[in-house]
Amino acid sequence: MQLIESQESDAILTAENHPRKQRWAGCFAGIRTLSLGRENVWLPAFTFFLLVEVALQWAGGAFSSEFGGHPDEAAHYVTTLMLRDYMVVPWPSSPMRFAEEYYLHYPKVALGHWPPFFYIVQAIWTLLFSASRPSLLLLMALLTSGLATSVYVTIRREVCSKAATVIGLLFLAQPLIQRYSAMVMLEILLALLSFLAALRFGRFLDKGKWRDAIGFSIWSMLAILTKGNGLMLAVLPPTAILFSRRFHLLTRLPFWCPAMLVLVFCGPWYWLTLDLVRNAWQVETPTLGFAIEAIRYYSYYLVNIFGIGPSFLVLIGFVVTVVRPWSEKRVEGRWAAAGALLVSVLMFHVVVPSSLEERHLIIAVPVLLMFLTAGIAWTAGRLPLRRLANDRKVVGMTLAVMLVIGKETFAVPKKAWHGFGDVAEQLISTTELQRSVFLVASDPQGEGMFISEVAMRERRPGHIVLRASKTLSRSRWNGETYELFYNTPEEMMGYLKGIPVGVVVLDVSIPIEHQTADFRMLQETLSAFTQQWVPVGSYPLTRRGTEYAGALQVYRLVGHENMPIGTIRLDMRPMLNKTIEKQGHLPTEILSGGGTYPPRP
Repeated sequence: MQLIESQESDAILTAENHPRKQRWAGCFAGIRTLSLGRENVWLPAFTFFLLVEVALQWAGGAFSSEFGGHPDEAAHYVTTLMLRDYMVVPWPSSPMRFAEEYYLHYPKVALGHWPPFFYIVQAIWTLLFSASRPSLLLLMALLTSGLATSVYVTIRREVCSKAATVIGLLFLAQPLIQRYSAMVMLEILLALLSFLAALRFGRFLDKGKWRDAIGFSIWSMLAILTKGNGLMLAVLPPTAILFSRRFHLLTRLPFWCPAMLVLVFCGPWYWLTLDLVRNAWQVETPTLGFAIEAIRYYSYYLVNIFGIGPSFLVLIGFVVTVVRPWSEKRVEGRWAAAGALLVSVLMFHVVVPSSLEERHLIIAVPVLLMFLTAGIAWTAGRLPLRRLANDRKVVGMTLAVMLVIGKETFAVPKKAWHGFGDVAEQLISTTELQRSVFLVASDPQGEGMFISEVAMRERRPGHIVLRASKTLSRSRWNGETYELFYNTPEEMMGYLKGIPVGVVVLDVSIPIEHQTADFRMLQETLSAFTQQWVPVGSYPLTRRGTEYAGALQVYRLVGHENMPIGTIRLDMRPMLNKTIEKQGHLPTEILSGGGTYPPRP
C-alpha cells in the first residue's frame, strides 16, 4: 500500500516559487519541498524504521511478555482469534451464535464494543502467518513503521532527508509510541489511518478534486471502523475549511461526499452497537465537569509528549504555518488539515466522556511533529550563521531538539507481564483436566492474560474459562452498578459445584484496596471448604516488572472429573441485554456446522 499519495512538487514555503510571499521568506529559511516524483523514497526509510521499531520492541521485552500491557490487549487478541477461527470453519453457523459460543469458552471477546477493521487486518495476518505473539507484534511493528514513514515522507517535502529521518526516529522513540507499539492495541492503526485521511483532505483543500474527496472518505471510513475515536474526523473538514478560508468548497458536492459515505457504510454499525460503546464510557452522557477535567488532563499530557521547550517550537510552527498565513488566505492545505486534526483530537476527547487516557493523543503525535519541524526550520532560518547552509542549520537544530527531548522524556518502557502462561500450559497438559471448567479470579488484566494464554495454547474451542468478575458478580464495563450474586460461602460453593468448576486460579497479587467483593467471597469459599478444594500449586506472577512469588494459587475441586456438566449462564444484560446460556459441553459440530476448528497455531 502506498503510504502517502504524491502531491504536486511546487514548494510550499519558499519565496522563490511564490513571489507574493517575499516578506515571509525569512520566516521559512531552510524549509524546502522535494519533488518525490516516482521515486520510492519511502522504501529505504520504511526498512530502516522497521528495524529500529523491532529493536525497540525487543529491548522493551514485548516478545516475551504476556498480553497484560493494557486491560484491552487480551480482548483484542482473543477477538482476533475468534474472527480467524470463523474464517476457516468450512460451514460456520451464524456469526452471532458463533460469537456467543466462543465467548462462553473465552470470555474476553470485544467485537461490538470496538468495530471490526482492526480484527479483520489481524485475522488475515494470522491466516497468512500465525496467531503467535511474535507474529502479531511484527504486524504492530509494520504498522508503526508505516506511520513513521508517512511522517518522514510528509516532512521530507519541507526539509532535507536527514532532518526528516531524525524526525521519524523521534516518532519511534517517543515513550508513548513505544508503549503502544509493543502491545496488540488499536491506537497505532487508528493514528495511521487518521493521518492519511488528514493528508488527503489537505490535498482536497488545494485541488478541490473528487479523487481527493474519495480518498479522504476511504481513509476516514477505515479509521472509524477501527475505533470509535475515529469519529473525531467529522470535526476535521469544517475546521480545516476555517483554517484555510476556502469557504467556496462548502458549495461543492465533493466536500459533502465523505459525510454521505461514512453515514452509509459506518452508520449502521454504530447504530447497532451504540449501547455497547456507551456502556464503557466513564460517564453515560457528556458533562461540563468531565470536559473541564479532560481539558486539564490532555493539556498536561500534550505538553508532556515533547517537553516544555520543544512544545514552544510546536507552537511556533503552528503560528508560522497556520496563524500568520490565515489573514491572507494562503494557508497550505496540508497545514490546515494538520492543524484541524490536532483540534479534532482534542475536541472529541474533551466532549465524549469515554475515558481519560494518554493513548488518545497518539493520533496527534504525527501532526505535532509536522509543526515541530516547521518551528525548527523557522528558528534555524533566523540563526546568525550565514556561512552555514540552511539544510545544515535545520539538521543541526533538529538533532539538538532530539537530544533535548531525549533527555526530558526518552526511556524504553519495559513490558513485563508473566506467569499466567505457565499456569495455562500446566493445566492444558494435564490429561485429567481435559474437560474441566476453569475459573480465574484477578483484575481485568490478569483475567485477560489467563484467557488469552489458554486460547493461544489449545485446539479451539477447548476449555471453558469463566471470569470471576463476570460470573460471580455483575457491573458495567467501567465497574459501576456493581452487584454481588452470592453473599455467603455456602451460596458460592453451591454455584461452583453446580457447574462444576474444576479448577480455580486465584491471583493474590491484587492489592487489598482493589479486591472486589466477589474476589474476597471466593477466597472465603476456598478457605471454608478445604476438604473439597485441594491446592494444586502456586506460581510466580510478574506485573509491570515486579515479581510476586506464589501469587497465582491454583485449586482443584476433588472428584469433579466424574460430575456431569451443568448449565452455565453468563449475565450479559448490561452489555447485550440478554443472558448467554450453555447446557453442558456442546460438541464442536454445533459451533462449526459439521467441521472442526483448526489445530493449535
